[in-house]
Amino acid sequence: MLQKFYTRLANEYNSYSAPEKFFIICMMMCSFAITAEAAITRAVANSVFLSAYTAKFFPTVWLISVPINLSIVTFYNRFLPKFGCAKILSLFMCIAICINLFCAFYLSSISWLPLLLYLWKDIFIILIFQQLWSVCHATVNISRAKYLYGFFVGIGGCGSVIGSLVSGLFAVELGTEKLLLTTIPIYLTVTIFYCFALFVREKIPTRQDISTMSHDSTDIWGGMKLIRHSKFLIFILLVVLSMQVATNLMDYQFSLYLEKVFSVQDLRTEFLGWFFGVVNMLNIGLQFFGGFLLVHLLGLQKAHFLLPMFLSINCLGFLLFPSFPMMCLSFGTIKALDYSIFAIIKEMLYIPLKVEEKFKAKAIIDVFAHRSSKAIASIFILILQWFTLVHLESFISLGLLIIFICWMISVMFMFKYYYHELNRQHINWPESQITESRYE
Repeated sequence: MLQKFYTRLANEYNSYSAPEKFFIICMMMCSFAITAEAAITRAVANSVFLSAYTAKFFPTVWLISVPINLSIVTFYNRFLPKFGCAKILSLFMCIAICINLFCAFYLSSISWLPLLLYLWKDIFIILIFQQLWSVCHATVNISRAKYLYGFFVGIGGCGSVIGSLVSGLFAVELGTEKLLLTTIPIYLTVTIFYCFALFVREKIPTRQDISTMSHDSTDIWGGMKLIRHSKFLIFILLVVLSMQVATNLMDYQFSLYLEKVFSVQDLRTEFLGWFFGVVNMLNIGLQFFGGFLLVHLLGLQKAHFLLPMFLSINCLGFLLFPSFPMMCLSFGTIKALDYSIFAIIKEMLYIPLKVEEKFKAKAIIDVFAHRSSKAIASIFILILQWFTLVHLESFISLGLLIIFICWMISVMFMFKYYYHELNRQHINWPESQITESRYE
């Protein structure tokens, strides 16, 4: 089976023109560099934030981040059609360089800087990856996306491993704050390869023209209207929200334990580097092979159902054996699955949709889910903190079990509308996915 898969990949790659190959290489380099930067900045931001504010302040800052992030996304959507992809990305890269340079030297002496860095690292990675994926969607056709998207995500996983190793190896030697200096050449690398990708895509005849992009292509209210009138999109939104709310709740649990176990900031940063290094190595295997094998062997519907079932079993394990190693296992598992298998099978849900749903509705779901999930998780944690401070981690785990059960129910109903969309669009699937029809 693997040999057949590699043969397909080789034949697929040989069918690409020279501009297509160069475009793919440039976008993969961008994905690699951005995730490497994110791994470094995340370890620094989380560690410094815990030192400055403690884990109990996470729910509050998550609530603060929602309106700020949505405002920045609105700004991005409004000015992207006016200035173009290259100028907007260069602008964000310049802002990132200034913030990281300033934080590298003054993070420990200015009280509000840890909060700024923590808020910035979330919105930056989402905006940059949204721009990368938008260009990919407008350049790579659907038949090739089924092969390439897993590799885009997998190459990004390799970048995360490298970034995590930088944090793990040099946090104590350089100091947590000075690690941010290593991100400066990464930003320059992303800008160069992104501009090369935009240049070479003009020679690809099957590309969509993004120079005539209108404001409506990223219109927020238009996307919400599409979701409101489509039950299939509503269930996709529920599935994405379930994953992101669960991830944020586990993130809070993990931070509580991390704060107790590692009181020294540089040691905590070092541990985060090694921890996410292991998680990202697991990501790579799942991104390159896990998603393909899972869908090929079980089908898309069973793959979507198996994910929350596996996470619920993992959650029960922590309830029965509450400890820091078990918490690391639970949190590492959901982070690995979020950026690998879930990302791949989630993207496959959008394939049978109409073009405007792929752009407008998808942008709302991806941005809204990530932002709103933090608010939902924050409200839940704050309510628990109001009523009890004892065994808080256990009550959060009970809430997670309820989320996973609701997630599985949503999947059962979602695929009824998924097959309807397949029939309406008359999508021709590869042989590995034709067996999905038997689960209808």
